[in-house]
Amino acid sequence: MPTETTVTRCGNCGAALDRRSGEAVLLCAYCEQTTYLAPTNSPTVTATAAPPDEDDGSLHRRLMRGPSGDAHGDGTRYAPAQLPTPDVASLERGLWATGANASSTYGGSWSPSALLGPPRVFPRCGDIGGAWAPGPSQSAVEWVELEYRVDLPVSAVRVFETNRPGSTFAVVDLTRGDDLLYQGPTRVSGDAQMLEVAVNPPRVIRRLRVYVVNPGWAEIDTVGLIAQAPLPVALRTRAVAPSKGCGSVGFVALAVLVAGIAGVVLAARGNGPLVTPARPAATVGGTTFRYTTPARESLPLRSIEWARSVADYSTQYSRTANAASTARDEPNVYPEYGDRPGAWASSATAAGPEWIEVRFASPVRATSVLWAETFNPGAVVRVDDTTNPAAPVVLWEGAAPPPIASAVIAEITLPAPRTISAVRLVLDTRRVAGWNEIDAIGLARTP
Repeated sequence: MPTETTVTRCGNCGAALDRRSGEAVLLCAYCEQTTYLAPTNSPTVTATAAPPDEDDGSLHRRLMRGPSGDAHGDGTRYAPAQLPTPDVASLERGLWATGANASSTYGGSWSPSALLGPPRVFPRCGDIGGAWAPGPSQSAVEWVELEYRVDLPVSAVRVFETNRPGSTFAVVDLTRGDDLLYQGPTRVSGDAQMLEVAVNPPRVIRRLRVYVVNPGWAEIDTVGLIAQAPLPVALRTRAVAPSKGCGSVGFVALAVLVAGIAGVVLAARGNGPLVTPARPAATVGGTTFRYTTPARESLPLRSIEWARSVADYSTQYSRTANAASTARDEPNVYPEYGDRPGAWASSATAAGPEWIEVRFASPVRATSVLWAETFNPGAVVRVDDTTNPAAPVVLWEGAAPPPIASAVIAEITLPAPRTISAVRLVLDTRRVAGWNEIDAIGLARTP
């Protein structure tokens, strides 16, 4: 049976959850998803849709009786080693659920919230937290229901099965009623499987229901939609990285799957493939670096212009907690120290180069560049002026002072005032253990 760790973790992002006496439902401070502490056989709704009435005489009632001999639709099952290498991680075309409910849930890391976002467990196979599991160990039929928010035509549905894989027997499009996309036999195997169901002709899908037999906790990692065409950059979702603070029940990034199949590690981010910026050829000499710990109320006295927008970044922990967007505007976290969702963090620790680039509302005649580091400071190794993207300039490069367990304002003072409208910070996340979090980035104006 599923075995929960001593720490209860969010079924969506894996963050540790605070248990309080008498509470059966926990809300994650990072991603705001619901996790259930105990098994339940009643619907656990996190999407807006109501669970179906099992006595309504509909397609749902027929499917609740289990698989039939009738086949419908085009569905293909893939073991991890059989997956086609192009777009394995669905980085360019993958659309992921933003809401989920289920017929029942085991709770904890197997809550319906585990169904949100890209795969976390796949291609591993087994009873692993981070995939939805039903409440009872065995039952005739269970279902999960997914909600999507993007109105783009999709050409396929992908069901990622990680325990008792092959248990899925039906997929129904609920966007405009009950439209059966797929019905087929179950083929339970000992290896993870991805069931790909063709959607022909392509259509917009906002809600799906997936039916499984349950011969012993049939677990689903997630259910994705594959867009007919490559997604706009702003809609792309990077593969999920290992969760913060996970112990023995850690989540594996889908990039590992790509490495095993294609022989390369595919790193990704919200805006597409990860490409490390080349070091600029031009350098400003004579810049100095220092850490300070000023009171928050003293910062406005320095005439600091804080970044207005985030222009680019390598990775982010999630779109909600520790997102790249949290590095704009004035500090959210400073002078607090610790792992806080209001500061930008990369997707993984000790992953090598990471960066974030910000822009300012208007060019600033600056004497210094400063930024707030609120967790594990000391990883920034380069600061670039990217005002002219075609000719960036290194403002400072080197090793920051030894890391300290305190929130700090890092500042490089320029040898002469310089007009700047965009800045890029480059980190080496191997330099300081843990997540290296950046709260805000600013320019100090000339007096």
